[in-house]
Amino acid sequence: MGFLSDSNPLAIGGIALLAVLLLALALWYWRTDPSVRLLLGSLATRDSTAAFFLRGLFVPNNELFSKSPEDPRNPASGLTVLKWPKTPELYTVPDVRAVAELQQLVLATNSRLSFSLMSGETGRQTWSEDAIAIGPHYKSLQILDACEPKLVQVRQPPAFRTVQSSELFEAKEGHDFGLIYKGYHPASHRTCWVVMGLSDSGTAAAAHFIHAHIKSLARLIGGGAFAAIISVDTAKGWEGTVLKTLQPKPTWWRRLLYGKRLKHLTTTPWAPV
Repeated sequence: MGFLSDSNPLAIGGIALLAVLLLALALWYWRTDPSVRLLLGSLATRDSTAAFFLRGLFVPNNELFSKSPEDPRNPASGLTVLKWPKTPELYTVPDVRAVAELQQLVLATNSRLSFSLMSGETGRQTWSEDAIAIGPHYKSLQILDACEPKLVQVRQPPAFRTVQSSELFEAKEGHDFGLIYKGYHPASHRTCWVVMGLSDSGTAAAAHFIHAHIKSLARLIGGGAFAAIISVDTAKGWEGTVLKTLQPKPTWWRRLLYGKRLKHLTTTPWAPV
């Protein structure tokens, strides 16, 4: 008779335990893709800290008001104007949505990350922890100027310029560009990220792009610094987004192994694979 037909309970139990462990390992691998953890770096380390920097719109001594129904139980009763007291800060909706997407991305890999929200202006000298700058503001420009390697510059009128190739990506009517940058501060050695557009639509699209395509980017980049510039058809939103350039250029063996992923990102990233 066969081995299992002898009804050896220890053997059957061992095989069942091994199957459960293999399934758990497969699920863990799927949820915590090693290439994604490598790209996120210290953000994927347990008990790490990070600061999200947003473009603050609040002006001291300004008064903020909103309209609401006089009777909440009867919205047709008319409107009244209410004053917002003690408003600490004001952010745009696209920036807040971008922060939410990036937090979902990072927390899915490291649920023990501690983070804070700061204004890009007040946090200009903060380099003691990993930084993620969302949107076009002082902190984003400071990271691109101070961190290594220097891969992209922001020009005026609004445009991105790659340092190595001097290629210019300039915003036009109905067309925006977004930037995803990862670098390192030379003094503190902290990781610094910039996710921004030349306008709000570019910022939102860049955040959605890295959230949706983090695995492909991780396989093409590895764990090093990079800059990815995407183009955005503002009429289509994030569905009109494609990768325009990736700096530095992926190594030959990554292009060989993941060439289909690169072509997908640069042509039809939102089409089913």
